[in-house]
Amino acid sequence: MIKTFDKLGSFLREVNKFYTYNKYLSKNYKMFFPHFKKIIDKVTIINKWFRIEDLLITFDQWGNNLKKDKLECWMNKYYFTKKNKKILVIMPGNIPMVGFHDFLCVILSGHKIIIKLSEEDNLLLPFLCKIIIYENPILKNKIKFTNNIFYEKFDYVIATGNNNTARYFEYYFRKYPILLRKSRTSVAILRGNETEKELISLNQDMLTYSGRGCRNVGKIFIPHNYNVHLILEKSFISEYITKNYKYTDNYKYYLSIYTMNKFDFQKNHFVILKEEKNYHSPISVVYYEFYNNLSQLKKKILENNQQIQCVVSKNFWDKEIFFGKTQYPKLEDYADEINTIQFLN
Repeated sequence: MIKTFDKLGSFLREVNKFYTYNKYLSKNYKMFFPHFKKIIDKVTIINKWFRIEDLLITFDQWGNNLKKDKLECWMNKYYFTKKNKKILVIMPGNIPMVGFHDFLCVILSGHKIIIKLSEEDNLLLPFLCKIIIYENPILKNKIKFTNNIFYEKFDYVIATGNNNTARYFEYYFRKYPILLRKSRTSVAILRGNETEKELISLNQDMLTYSGRGCRNVGKIFIPHNYNVHLILEKSFISEYITKNYKYTDNYKYYLSIYTMNKFDFQKNHFVILKEEKNYHSPISVVYYEFYNNLSQLKKKILENNQQIQCVVSKNFWDKEIFFGKTQYPKLEDYADEINTIQFLN
């Protein structure tokens, strides 16, 4: 299995090189690439949230993770006892291939997977599965896609959604072992001495995938008297999102709402920074909050831990993420800190 995913990782790295450096693919992957390029073109047309720049970040992240040594190091930590169960995985579609880690966990654990895709992201994974099955035909009987979960038989459930859909999942799957994930966001802590590179990277954490992922920074804690324009000045790295009319519609909407209601906010031409106590900011808006004491701030973050996916900081938090790395989780970085492999095992 590991060899199969190692080859998939090689393919994704080659695709990334083609789009980034205009390098042609090696012989091993030429047969797949023309079809995959059509899929990529179709995805960016059908779903305006999925920019090619974002797809390349996804391919880069998984291309770097799907390597033989990393996969072996990850899997060697576990002893598998239960196998050949049927696992229903209900995948979200807010960012490209967001359910791939669950897919990987199920297959490497030796189980069969039944996949319910989101309509927002229903093209990439099915094509990548064709590559996987080509490399390892035995997987054909372990992977199934479904449009109607009510006709499927399964043993466990993995479901990801917002807080509203979570209540539905909890009720409907109450008789099954279920790994359920709800709405989360990420935060960043600034100390006031961040470098220009770190502030540029922070903007990537904020705005990659148009800010739609749980690993996107939706709120920033800053010291008093901090000039938030320092953040806005370094946002040019993510200016490509202005090509997405859905994003710009959100920006125009919240800009008009905040202006009409005479709220205090800071902005440039594509992102708004607003002082706010809440954590979950809307698309095109990032909240910020001033703090006085780092110890009190740590206590506050611990109290709100169930809302937070990642903490971006430098020498502040035990499990902190470095600036610019929120969208590059490692294989062992489980969403909501729930170990998917242990759940399956």
